[in-house]
Amino acid sequence: MKYAVLLLAGFALAGCDGQNGQTLPDGVTAADVALFRAAVADAGCSITSDAQAAPVEARTGFSEDKLRSITQYLRLNGETDVGATGFRLTSGTCANA
Repeated sequence: MKYAVLLLAGFALAGCDGQNGQTLPDGVTAADVALFRAAVADAGCSITSDAQAAPVEARTGFSEDKLRSITQYLRLNGETDVGATGFRLTSGTCANA
């Protein structure tokens, strides 16, 4: 997985007004989202390079499409911050990291 997948998914939604309580995307379960959150938290809460993205991909085993769906879902829920340098999870254990 390239961290660019996460970055592009966030940029695609940068103009959207996400609302808490978004429904899960097709093919994504609450357990998938929890696994992704845990993997990103273990990777330091930010993904700014392929080296940081690799452990997330390895831990989850998700396809790029599924990763994109999850990051879009989290973005709409206001749980991420996407900038020019990468993707940052801003919820759960990463909220104050």
